[in-house]
Amino acid sequence: MASPSNSSPVVFLVTVAANVIPLVGVFHLGWSAQTLAVVYAIELVVSVPFAGVKALFARRPPNYDELERPKEDDPLKSDERGNISVGSSDLTHRRGSVAVVNPLPPIYPRNVPFVVRAFGAGMSLAGLFLFVLGRFVDVPATLADPSVAASIIFLVISHVGVVEREYFRKRRHETSTPRDVVASATTEAGLAVVVLMFAIVGGPAGALVAFVAAKLFAEWRSYRGGVPFDPEEGEGTLPPVAAPDAPPTAEVRPARRAVRATALWRGATSAVSGGPAYLFAWVGLTAGSVGTAVATVVCFGLLPVGLGGLKAVEYVLTHGTLAYQRRDEAVVAYDDLTETVQWATPVDDIRDAELCEGEFIDRVCDTRTFSLTTFAGEYELSVAHLREYGQAVEGFELSVETTAFGPLDRRVAGATAAVGGCGVAAVAGLAYSAPSIAAIAAGFGGPFGVVALRSAWKWALPTA
Repeated sequence: MASPSNSSPVVFLVTVAANVIPLVGVFHLGWSAQTLAVVYAIELVVSVPFAGVKALFARRPPNYDELERPKEDDPLKSDERGNISVGSSDLTHRRGSVAVVNPLPPIYPRNVPFVVRAFGAGMSLAGLFLFVLGRFVDVPATLADPSVAASIIFLVISHVGVVEREYFRKRRHETSTPRDVVASATTEAGLAVVVLMFAIVGGPAGALVAFVAAKLFAEWRSYRGGVPFDPEEGEGTLPPVAAPDAPPTAEVRPARRAVRATALWRGATSAVSGGPAYLFAWVGLTAGSVGTAVATVVCFGLLPVGLGGLKAVEYVLTHGTLAYQRRDEAVVAYDDLTETVQWATPVDDIRDAELCEGEFIDRVCDTRTFSLTTFAGEYELSVAHLREYGQAVEGFELSVETTAFGPLDRRVAGATAAVGGCGVAAVAGLAYSAPSIAAIAAGFGGPFGVVALRSAWKWALPTA
């Protein structure tokens, strides 16, 4: 069912025929509609993380105007229309690349946020498909069928072959942006979800029709609106930063402990925020032949760990590999991983430097993060998690009024910790006596708890 790029009418017609044959087989030859529906769902889910892996190698940087500023006639940012939301990120502006495996092209750290969003979208789609298909299909039992398992293995192998042939061998990674690579997969899968909601009354056959319709529409749109790749468009890399070619007179690095702790904290909050997707997947699995305990471990254990781990890696790549230097009359951020200068600004161009009071881990680890605003810069610059913050203030001539954190409102912090602890204990207790209620509480209570925790933290911070 996976198809290569539709570069000719013949290829497009062959793809159409390949996706119509299952319908003929179901309605006239007695094929299993539920088996084909599950295989189609797996294909759509698998294609999204595959797109995330492809996005790692996309050489052209994303369109930052589209990522950060919504269009006047569109209430959604353009990157949200493709079911991905990246927004402003220090890592998406990262310069340089890293060669990992010799036969493959280099990967670009700036594309990691798109990879994280792709895997998050794939997880959400898996939860939705399990939830909807679980009403009339025992999805786990269907996946355990040898013929279906063999089809899925072949599906994965065919995806690998298509990526190698169409993306690497034809060098399309050189003219691709990470946003477009991910959006092409998430848009098709998102359309299938919408169509499936309306076709669900038809049972397995209706689900199959929904998947085929979404697949054909995506193929037609790719054929009619696809833009050919032009290797002569240029490398598409970000321009190098002009930095003084002089040895640093001062250098500070982020504290590893603070970076790792913040990465784990960000990963945990991101993982908890995906609660509804875990709940949908849990309902779909328990509706079939999977036991409650196994479904709970998979949906509320493995999935959050995977998503949170990717988010933690993203944060480490954002701040953990930088060194902040004073070169002549400029402040320079140098990335040890890509061996590339990320940004440089004259000391005289720093309009304002502000201590970030809201960094929880900085308070625990006695480190500091500063936000720099320049006269000419379009984006704020971050100097994060410094243990030698006094040396940075002096060496970089930062106009910071104080490097001491203001006192927290301990009443708000204590009440928040007590309420949060009681909530976690209540969900854990319900898991033994009422697993379904505990799953609902964890699925919807987790994201609500994250929002409440962030609001309470803002209330506890000292007022200016």
